[in-house]
Amino acid sequence: MLKRGSAIFIIAIMISGCDYKYKNPCKKVKYISAKELRANYPKVSAPREIEKAAKIYNYKDGDILLINERNKGIHVIDNRVHETPVNVSFIEIPGNIDMAVKGGYLYVDSFTDLIVLDIRDVHHIKTVYRKEEVFPYDQMQAVNDLRKDNGACYDYDYGKKDAFVIGFE
Repeated sequence: MLKRGSAIFIIAIMISGCDYKYKNPCKKVKYISAKELRANYPKVSAPREIEKAAKIYNYKDGDILLINERNKGIHVIDNRVHETPVNVSFIEIPGNIDMAVKGGYLYVDSFTDLIVLDIRDVHHIKTVYRKEEVFPYDQMQAVNDLRKDNGACYDYDYGKKDAFVIGFE
């Protein structure tokens, strides 16, 4: 049986745990409007370090690898010399979870949109098609991934319908 002092101490710890967000302020969620997302992405940028690989796709009999980072985009890797793969570029695609390749075209999602990229020449990747509002929007898709990575609480606005979550500020 707990003594009275021990019980008070345990209760005090439990209560202070409930006060976590006031001692360590929650991070502000960073949004992007659908208009801005569609006007600026996908975007091919310089190669970057792979932080947290999710899916991998073998293209051109393993000579090219496409490595997805959830909600961020796809790394393009030249793997012709298997002992020394070269990170060629990064395709920035906020909200990207999945990908498929057929006939030199990369099919990806970006939150609710379907995007088709011509990757026949991986050094000159081009967007060739975008169909808006194909997939349902999971409002918590990026928030949950960001929380797993950062272990942070957040101030998500459930009423915000015209924007997508792309990170924390």
